[in-house]
Amino acid sequence: MTSPHTLPLTQYLDLLDRHGRAALDALSGLQPDAKVPPHGTDALGHAQDHLSTLEIWAWLLEHPESDWRAFEAGPPPSGYAEVLGAIGRVRDRLTRLLVEVGPDLPVDYFGRPGTSHDVARLLAHEAICVAIAAGEARGVPVPALHPEVATDYVDRILVHWSDPGADVHWYPAPAQLLAADSGRSWWVRFSDGEAIAPAEEGPASVTVSAAADDLLRWLEGHPVGSVEVAGERAALRAFRRSLGHRLEPAPRRPWWRRR
Repeated sequence: MTSPHTLPLTQYLDLLDRHGRAALDALSGLQPDAKVPPHGTDALGHAQDHLSTLEIWAWLLEHPESDWRAFEAGPPPSGYAEVLGAIGRVRDRLTRLLVEVGPDLPVDYFGRPGTSHDVARLLAHEAICVAIAAGEARGVPVPALHPEVATDYVDRILVHWSDPGADVHWYPAPAQLLAADSGRSWWVRFSDGEAIAPAEEGPASVTVSAAADDLLRWLEGHPVGSVEVAGERAALRAFRRSLGHRLEPAPRRPWWRRR
C-alpha cells in the first residue's frame, strides 16, 4: 500500500537534489563521532546508513525485474570523507536514472508493487530527513518545508510506518494529527509502543496540531516548540512510544499516594 502522490516526479527530483546537497554539506561540517538527532547515532554511522539506502534504490532502478532482497551490498567505506564522496556520486547516479526511466517504471517497493515515482518520493524524503538531522546536529537548522511538501512527507511516513495486521492491543481511541496550514488531518491507531495503523475518522484520545513542517519534525522525534497537544496524558505517551520517540521514564508516585 502506498499513499497517493501529490507532487510530480520533477518536483521530487528537485527536492532530492536540493536537500541531498544540503544534507551532504551539513554532514561535511560534522566530526565522524558527532551525535546526530533524534536517536544520537554517530555521524559516520548515519552517513553509512544513508549511503546504503541510496545504493539499494540505484541498484533496483538498474534491475527493475529483481526482488529488493537480491541486492548484495559490499562493505561500506570506513573513512568518513570516502562515505561522503560516495553519497554525492550515488545521489547523482540516482537522479540520472530517475530522469531516464521516468515515473512509471515498475519496481519492487518493499516487497510490493511500486513505481519509480514511489522511489523518487521516498528518496526526496530521505534527503530531507538527513538534511534536517545533520543540520540540527551542526546547529544550522533547515528552513521550514513548504506545506504541500511537508504534508506529502507525513502522508508517506504514516503509511510506511503502519502495521495494521500487528497482533497488539490497540488503544481504544485513535490519535488525530492536524496540519494547520494545509488543512490535512490523519487519524492513527496506536498501541503502547508497538505499532501504528490508519484509523477511521472519529473522536480522538489525543490531538496533535501544528504547521505541516513542525508536525513532520515532531513525528520524526525532533524537538519542536510550536506544537499544540490536547487529550489524555497516558494516550499521548503511548502514541509517542508507538512512534519510536525517546521518552523519559514516567514519574513514579510516592508510595503513600499509591492508593
